Formats: sequence, structure tokens, C-alpha cells
Amino acid sequence: MRNPIPPSGYYLCNRLGRIYLESLEETIGRNGLNALLNLTENGSYIDYPPPNDLHLGFDLATAANLNQTMEFIYGPRGARGLALRTGRAMYDRIVDAFDLPIGFNEFAFRLLPLHTRLKIGVPALARILTQHSDQTHRAVDRGTYYDYSIERCAVCWGQEAKTPFCHLVAGLLQEALSAFGRGQEFRVVQTECRAVGAAACIFRIDKDPIA
Repeated sequence: MRNPIPPSGYYLCNRLGRIYLESLEETIGRNGLNALLNLTENGSYIDYPPPNDLHLGFDLATAANLNQTMEFIYGPRGARGLALRTGRAMYDRIVDAFDLPIGFNEFAFRLLPLHTRLKIGVPALARILTQHSDQTHRAVDRGTYYDYSIERCAVCWGQEAKTPFCHLVAGLLQEALSAFGRGQEFRVVQTECRAVGAAACIFRIDKDPIA
């Protein structure tokens, strides 16, 4: 197993950390989560999960170590699938847990044209995640697609790699887009990764659903 990633000094709010651990448990089960927590020396979270508050107390390195250890246990391919599922499981919890500027699941929002829902929803999600962490999320409209960038990504913090691997974020974005698109699926591809040497992690989000 790789060396542990030291504390970063940058944080997610405790509520986001709690959501992450709950979503991991949904994906790999209670025993799987407990094993990950023990292997990363975060066993205290087994009995005392992060409090459900907005204090910035969940270090980015905690998430990075859990992600790194999941790859060690399940292998790159298995970890990729689990990370995508975990990210998708996080979306509804985030919608339920935070005071969103719009009601993503409200009837009036769902009646808007597809591209209008994306134009409202993608930047709003970026603002929420920026507001409640030391990360900076941005959504830039490129015409036929969005560039969604993250400075100080928790998934790949403190790591080096040859190819992008922030699958958890891709899963979260996929589920958000599916919700905005009323069940349609959208192509999300990571084009840049801090672990590969980029300044930020960037995901290309196509505006048109997969046929």
C-alpha cells in the first residue's frame, strides 16, 4: 500500500464528509467501510462519524487516503466502478442536506427546457460545493459543453498519476445531470487532473444527452 497522504490543511465541511462516508457505506457495505477507515487510521469515524454541521473539519487528505486505499484493495478497475457509484450516491444526499438556491427536484424546475435546467443546475451545484469547502468549483459554458473545474480536489489530493482518476467526482456529476435531465444520461469525461500535473481537475460535460 502507498504511503499515507499527510494532512492538507484544507477541508470539506463535516456534513460533506459525513455524506461521503454514508455514500461509501452504501456502495461497499458497513464492513468494507470499516476496513477502509481502519487501514487509513480513521477508525474513530466508525463509532463517531463527522457531525452533521457546516464546520470545515473533514481534511481533504482523509478523502484522498480513503480513495487511494480503495484502489489498493479493489484494484484500479474495481475501485473506478465503486467510486462512480459512490459519487452518484452522494448527489441526492447533497440535495437533501443543503439549502439550494433552486429546488432541483421541484416540479417547476423540472418543467424548464433541458438546456435551461443545465444552465441553472450545473453552476448552482458548483457554488454549493465551493461554499461548503476549501475547494473552488467552477462551471464554464463552452457552447456545446461545460468545463467543470475543481481547485484542490479531495479525490486526488497529494497524489501523482499518469492518467486522471477522480471517478468519484465524475459519478457525482453524472447523477446530477441525470436528475437535471429527468433520467437522461450525459457524457462526463475528466480531461485534466492535478495528480497528472494540471493546475486543477477539469471535467467536460456534454450538454446533449447520450442518444
